[in-house]
Amino acid sequence: MKGLEISFRDIGHSDAIEQNIREKASKLSSTFDDITSIRAVVAMPHNHSNKGRLAHVSLEVGLPGETVAITHDHHDNPEHENMYVAVRDAFEKAQRKVLKIHKRRADKSRRAGLVVNPI
Repeated sequence: MKGLEISFRDIGHSDAIEQNIREKASKLSSTFDDITSIRAVVAMPHNHSNKGRLAHVSLEVGLPGETVAITHDHHDNPEHENMYVAVRDAFEKAQRKVLKIHKRRADKSRRAGLVVNPI
């Protein structure tokens, strides 16, 4: 996918995680072909000792005239000790947000095309 940037923070680089992100980004950009860029930041911040080390994946999805940011930290979700689950959840949320924007844009363009005839 063109325009994909992947960064790792507080964790070593993983080819497997990078490949997983590339696949999900490719799927997202093929679903919504007006995506101009995707920036993914994978982090394993130092959390409180009783919660373990939970993965954090944030995304910025570039659309014409707009950037969608997915930064929700799942600090209370123990499933996010698994990096793949964190990546999956971030891309699912990105897909929902981008779909919502597409529906809003389609609705605006549909309404702009309507001509109201005064009686």
